[in-house]
Amino acid sequence: MVTPTIPSDETNTANASRVRGNTSTTDTTAGMTPSVDAQHTAETIRSIARRIREESIRMRELVHAIHQSGAVDELVDSFREASLATRDTAKEINDAARALRDRGAIRETAVAIDETAKAAQETAETVRVAAKEVEEAAPITSETVRKTGRRLRRSPRSTSTSLEEGTTTS
Repeated sequence: MVTPTIPSDETNTANASRVRGNTSTTDTTAGMTPSVDAQHTAETIRSIARRIREESIRMRELVHAIHQSGAVDELVDSFREASLATRDTAKEINDAARALRDRGAIRETAVAIDETAKAAQETAETVRVAAKEVEEAAPITSETVRKTGRRLRRSPRSTSTSLEEGTTTS
């Protein structure tokens, strides 16, 4: 495989500034004649042209190697197979959704969910009413159960002792 070479940043910066004609206020080339500066600029341009030519050759070789390896053809085949698989999967999902709709399964499922939610609400209401009726029917018993529960949480003693104490104090 051909690896591109990266030229030094210092050389590029120096060459670019000379090609653009950038000069600082402290001109170090004040003693040079314009013809030497022009020759240097021309040489820089020739060097750039030579590097462009070399990199073009390397690029051509790389493209030729990739083409000969079959990588491009393999990549195209992979994309084609993936797109066909995606199309087939989407078509199957569409067919399944259409069949569910035609059979009425979607509507039946929605109705069943709605009915289940209503039944759950009714059950919760029934349990709430029953709990209230138990509390009203046996207020002393529910108070005893609450006290016993509190004692059990506070007391590190065994549960049998706490239960016996709870029944004697009520």
